[in-house]
Amino acid sequence: MALLFDYHINYYSDSENRSNVPFTVFGLSQQGLSHEGSSIGNQDAGNIYVGRNIIIGAVADGCTSGYNLNGKSSNQVGASITSYLVVRIARKLALKNHLPISSISSGLETSLLHHYKRILNSLNPWKFERNRVIGNLLTSTFILFVLTQKEYLILSCGDGDVFINGVNRSLVGDGDFYFSNNLLENNIVNFDYSNHNIKVQIKCVEKGQTIDLQNLLIATDGFADRDIKSLPEFSRFFFDSNEAGREPGVNDFKPIFRKTVLDEIIEEKNGKPWPLDDATFISVKRI
Repeated sequence: MALLFDYHINYYSDSENRSNVPFTVFGLSQQGLSHEGSSIGNQDAGNIYVGRNIIIGAVADGCTSGYNLNGKSSNQVGASITSYLVVRIARKLALKNHLPISSISSGLETSLLHHYKRILNSLNPWKFERNRVIGNLLTSTFILFVLTQKEYLILSCGDGDVFINGVNRSLVGDGDFYFSNNLLENNIVNFDYSNHNIKVQIKCVEKGQTIDLQNLLIATDGFADRDIKSLPEFSRFFFDSNEAGREPGVNDFKPIFRKTVLDEIIEEKNGKPWPLDDATFISVKRI
């Protein structure tokens, strides 16, 4: 098998990766071994945006089950679209609409559903296949963070892991919360897509003052199992403050991650296959 974990996360910046927000950002993704064995692509995706006064990131996990001939979906499409859209919408609400980031959840729901509807309308499926197209191409969970100099916000719709200042906020149990399910015919109250008609809602995991945030890790559910969370190398890499001399924005920690964390994970697993499911993370650390 090829060397585990590489850069498969989309990155955007209109400030040449320069930011006044004093955090370094790093993310990687890996196709799960179970998917590799079944010739299913990596159905995780991630997006990072670095602006002058804001950093936004999202990971998304596409639902594997679907309606194709092998009973599997192509939701690497849904994960990629969703992770990009939630970052883009959050950026617009915060920077163009000048909303406090603690108040963008409602606008994110309305706008995301509007974009989903436009995508579905452009595909123009026959009525009998509408729900199947949604299930095959748009079904994805996501975790989103928005970070400014003053405040931060973490939102989710579906499962995964969030670590805030080293404390795990597991989202296990939210696995069937797919925001695109609001498009399914049996969920639609009417087609105006106002907030009170949104059945699957976006959840606020935490919001607070940036001064209180030292580190943040968001990950799809394939990454941090119990064995990995207990490794001291895991905590040291993601949660210790050792980023002196780094510049704010996206930084290259892949060699360090592979040497100090990935090698220890492989040794801990001792021949047990990992990751079985697709695994994607974005790490944020104060510098």
